[in-house]
Amino acid sequence: MDKAANDNRVTELISILSTTLANIDGEYEFELARIRVTAKPNLRAMIVDTVRQRHFERRAPYVRQIAELRKRTSQG
Repeated sequence: MDKAANDNRVTELISILSTTLANIDGEYEFELARIRVTAKPNLRAMIVDTVRQRHFERRAPYVRQIAELRKRTSQG
């Protein structure tokens, strides 16, 4: 595969991963809004912290993959 075709594939993968991250972030924001409305005030901070940590863990592999793909294209 030539470099231009490979770069196009990498760009497409980055786009797909970025869309996935945007979806994860949207779900997170929705969940935070739901917690603010439904959670008991004395539990809200603890629940938000748990959700925030889960969000970070969920999106981390996608962020790493995008960084790796960008690194590859800049080295090429």
